Amino acid sequence: MYNDEIIQLIGGINDFIGKLDQMLHPMGDRWFRVKDPCLVFTREDTAAKRMTTVVSRMTGPDNKAYRKFVDVYIPANDPMEIRVLDKSGQLCEVYNQEIDRAAPTNIVIPQMGFRSN
Repeated sequence: MYNDEIIQLIGGINDFIGKLDQMLHPMGDRWFRVKDPCLVFTREDTAAKRMTTVVSRMTGPDNKAYRKFVDVYIPANDPMEIRVLDKSGQLCEVYNQEIDRAAPTNIVIPQMGFRSN
């Protein structure tokens, strides 16, 4: 149904853009696999006074933190929306740029400290 299409899956805990796997999912009915996923979220740009849509690939150092798919369960009573991206559209262009972007080689996580008053 969605062969060779890039879709946006909207309505769960996270929104994803990627390619919907057409094979039967190993976990069974109502499970779906999104290949080459990117998280989609909005953030407030206070300087421009507007909301900005962010497309972010799920990676880690040298692309080794996550596998190149995400499995999503859609309960029968939970509304979900699947949008097919226009291949000549801006969102599809941003997605392709994000997928092709080189992954970082180092991720530095500062130590978390506790402060007591």
